[in-house]
Amino acid sequence: MSEANINSKKYVVRMLSEKMVLEPFTKINFSEQKFYKREIMYKNVVSVKISCESCQCVRVSHVVSRTNKRLRTEHCDIRAAESTCRDIEERISSFIANLTRPKRLLVFVNPLSGHKKSVKIYRAKVLPLFNLAGIHTQTIETSRCGEPIDLLSTFDLRLIHGIVSIGGDGMFSDCVNGLLSRLQTDSGVDKNDPDADITTSNIPVGIIPTGSGNYLVNYIHGTKDVETATLKIILGDHHMSNVVSLHQEQKLSRYASLLMGFGLVGRMMHDCEKFRWLGPSRYNVVPVATLTQRKLVDVHVEYVPAEEKKSNHSLIPLKYSRQVSLPASHPTKNRKLLPRLNSVPVEPPAFNKADWRKLDCSVYGVDTYVVTQREKGGSLVPRFADGALTLWLTERCSLPEHVEQLSRLQHAKAGYLDFDFIRQVRTTRYRVKLKDASSKNSEGGRHQKKKYYINVDGEAIELLTHEFEVKLHHCAMPIYGKIDS
Repeated sequence: MSEANINSKKYVVRMLSEKMVLEPFTKINFSEQKFYKREIMYKNVVSVKISCESCQCVRVSHVVSRTNKRLRTEHCDIRAAESTCRDIEERISSFIANLTRPKRLLVFVNPLSGHKKSVKIYRAKVLPLFNLAGIHTQTIETSRCGEPIDLLSTFDLRLIHGIVSIGGDGMFSDCVNGLLSRLQTDSGVDKNDPDADITTSNIPVGIIPTGSGNYLVNYIHGTKDVETATLKIILGDHHMSNVVSLHQEQKLSRYASLLMGFGLVGRMMHDCEKFRWLGPSRYNVVPVATLTQRKLVDVHVEYVPAEEKKSNHSLIPLKYSRQVSLPASHPTKNRKLLPRLNSVPVEPPAFNKADWRKLDCSVYGVDTYVVTQREKGGSLVPRFADGALTLWLTERCSLPEHVEQLSRLQHAKAGYLDFDFIRQVRTTRYRVKLKDASSKNSEGGRHQKKKYYINVDGEAIELLTHEFEVKLHHCAMPIYGKIDS
């Protein structure tokens, strides 16, 4: 217990095992105590340093909660004896040193994202906080879509503890795809084989919202606030999230960490891309026009029911066994003992051909949210590590009914799947085949009669063949941010 001055008031400083308690030196009324007594949890401290040697002052910068799930940084300047200042600095620094916080980050900034203010926001709001926390950053301003995928294919991942995306959902998706593709290459997993279970990343990816949609960051933090997203990355909390793979003709098209939508939703995203000059407002205008032109598509769907997923390790080749990547800070001497770079093989459950179920229907869309939703108090709460996907097929319905269903989904209202024209399937893997969607060309090959698109995390991917396959990879990607239970 020591004495100190804070804002010209005398306090008693108590250094406990996990927090610092600051109490007024003089007695005050109980009603006033809440305004004066402070408790600073060490795990919430961003920085602690002696700010002035001559005046014996230590500054503790820590995270505090505000309204609407936002976080902010507060600075507490404590003036005390030199020994007290040293003790505060050493004890908090020692506690922080044992936390799994990132010290080296690779940052991708999309200067064209949203209102084209990403660079300005990063320099004014994000970078100063990273500097305050003592985080070293390597920053790359992207000039085209897909650039993070190319750069991560050769980047030395041992140099970083995490990756940060400054932009929208599309930039985050590029970072996830680049990292996962690289890990499959390093681990000897054939990413183009839809039967392969992918290497799980142990390098977290964070998103700081400066884009048009920013749906994912809102799911993670409950707010699209830039400072909140930055502070959660600094604190180092992360959670495991599902990823799905999209394959066409035995070739990986893309990984998705948010959504996968074929048909109407895919067409909406494709049409939105033609009006990028409208900025974020295009997402409020263009989909309405696309919805009025909706068309049914005849499809044949095969899927593996989630409740009948079987385990038979002897049926799966070792080269397709689940890999878990090691963090960049993992000791090199232990890495030499591993059969593959940055990975440890863990065999997953296998599938039997008998597991597959079939159905035929005419649909406006075949949609899957990688981040599933559960109902709570009349609203929807995201689940990042659900053990299965909810595949829903939107069948024939009136336009007003369809608008009502999409409106509930858009505003995260409960019951968005409680419609007679929505067919739900709980699955871990599915295939969709378009009926009569292609014809033979002069060389005997097949080509699409019409163009169809799949919305993968906000990117419209053209369907190049009449069939595609989607598979769940459970808890494959760590994402910065602590999820409320």
